[in-house]
Amino acid sequence: MSKNKNNFGERKKIDLHMHTTASDGASTPAELVDTCLELGLETIAVTDHDNLNSVKETQALASKKGLKVIPGIEISTYRGGAEYHILGYFIDLENDALLGLTEAILDSRVERTHKMIEKLSQMGYPLEFEDVKKFATGVSLGRPHLARAMVEKGYIDEIGDAFTQELIAGGGKAYAEKKNVLPAEAIEVILNAGGIPVIAHPYVINHGPALEQAEIARLKEVGLKGIEVYQTKHDQKTTEHYKKIANELDLLITGGSDYHGENSPGILPGDCGLSRAELEKLEAFMQKENSESPK
Repeated sequence: MSKNKNNFGERKKIDLHMHTTASDGASTPAELVDTCLELGLETIAVTDHDNLNSVKETQALASKKGLKVIPGIEISTYRGGAEYHILGYFIDLENDALLGLTEAILDSRVERTHKMIEKLSQMGYPLEFEDVKKFATGVSLGRPHLARAMVEKGYIDEIGDAFTQELIAGGGKAYAEKKNVLPAEAIEVILNAGGIPVIAHPYVINHGPALEQAEIARLKEVGLKGIEVYQTKHDQKTTEHYKKIANELDLLITGGSDYHGENSPGILPGDCGLSRAELEKLEAFMQKENSESPK
């Protein structure tokens, strides 16, 4: 594939939604940095699910090679059964409240994995916890690790086969929810950590409809600062729809590929992302917030 073009149009040099082996990505921090540089990226954000464990390592590796890494996270939250993912950017990696929340969520992921293993075993797909855990090279267990264990056992042919309503897709027969964090709680913690809270891929909400302006406005009332407008889960019409909502609600615009390595087949860094001008708006917002916050 060309470094400059892809199935989504021109490759972006700024990609603010990426996952590593610390959660459900397949790339180590070193592999992620090398892939991004090979494809010509300049700025990325590491946004692993519910943990910060790869951020510092990725920053250290990237700084030696001229790649900028913004510290980030993607927190899974629930509202009325629907699963909202809240991205946090420019966060303080040492913030006690944020670290406490991530620890509680990670503990719940282990419990959730046990529940899904039990359901799968009852359905005729026997698995042990160690069968799954060995695929999680980081601290966070996710459904892709379950899927890889099922492939290894010969129950399915490829990872994507697990993500059906018969197995572990959202709301599927073997699905189990994570810790029930409210969107407002995640937003508050991200703000407390000096970050920018953003709603991820608002068109794709597990167990719920796409988010529209009224619901996004309610999230703004509790501190939401932005919308992930550019996303590989959004087509052009959807992108324009959420850009309009962001402008009408005076919310920041972000974007990224949602890259998971081989766990997201067909998606590469830079498939979606921001222009330099859009990144500068985010950075200017952070500078303004920092200058106005009490010392």
